[in-house]
Amino acid sequence: MLDYPGDCGAPHGHTYKAEVMLTSDSLDDMGFVLDFTELKSSVSNWVNLHWDHGFLINDRDRELQIALGSLQRSKVFEFHNENPTAEVISKYLFEVLRSQYGDLVSKVRIWESPNQYSEYVATRE
Repeated sequence: MLDYPGDCGAPHGHTYKAEVMLTSDSLDDMGFVLDFTELKSSVSNWVNLHWDHGFLINDRDRELQIALGSLQRSKVFEFHNENPTAEVISKYLFEVLRSQYGDLVSKVRIWESPNQYSEYVATRE
């Protein structure tokens, strides 16, 4: 994590878990807000394509970009001017899912460990 003074400043990994909350005042003919099979497939496909088994980095971290660029087998996802904290990851995934499902997506929670998470929640207007 760029400019972080502690141990988390060094490249390291996590096994994240994502939760997506949906909100609606109506159900479809099958009784769903959204079929979870569709949601799970969509989220899994996006995460697998962009983040899974990859390095999530701040695009200003030139040292890490150079190091990862020297590897033949690496997948890198760059956050624009942001460190890949659980907070940033939850916000980003929220925005991706909002672009697909609109206001049905009300919250995204990212678990960084079994007892720590961050969530990004839709603002009420």
